[in-house]
Amino acid sequence: MTTVTAAMLTRIQIEDFIYREAALLDEWKLDDWLALYTADCRYEIGPTGKADAAKLSPETSLFLVADNRFRLEQRVIRLKKPTAHAEYPHSRSRRLYSNVRVLEDTGTAVKAAVSFVTFRSARHNVQTFFGQIDYTFQTSGGADERKFQVASKRVTLDLDSLVPQGKVTIIL
Repeated sequence: MTTVTAAMLTRIQIEDFIYREAALLDEWKLDDWLALYTADCRYEIGPTGKADAAKLSPETSLFLVADNRFRLEQRVIRLKKPTAHAEYPHSRSRRLYSNVRVLEDTGTAVKAAVSFVTFRSARHNVQTFFGQIDYTFQTSGGADERKFQVASKRVTLDLDSLVPQGKVTIIL
């Protein structure tokens, strides 16, 4: 008989959450994806080509994306419009996540890290983004029925630059 510890259960719940988030993004269900985030959330994509990018702050460095909830909502609205030329028609994407680690669990918040690869295909071109995502989740509910919402998501790309991509037009 196997005993599931609280830490194991939390990791499983976090993995399920992250995989569901990936599926929503791959299926372009952006409103459902946005509902996974808190009202005071942060969504950031740090600069490329810097060894210490995970430690940088958008207050002191130029980030590719440094959105609060309002800006994230506006990003979703723009991506859904036909006038979003870089993403209309919508590109096809596939997100692969691995090495999910729970770094800290205070009972009301969980910090986790995950390695990722995202493939984007549009106009006969395939782009690859890869790196690490650091999450902070707000939690509620009991251990077996714990609910999670993303309070912070920081993407650190392991790319020297965005060449040949030139830009990030999808939500990583």
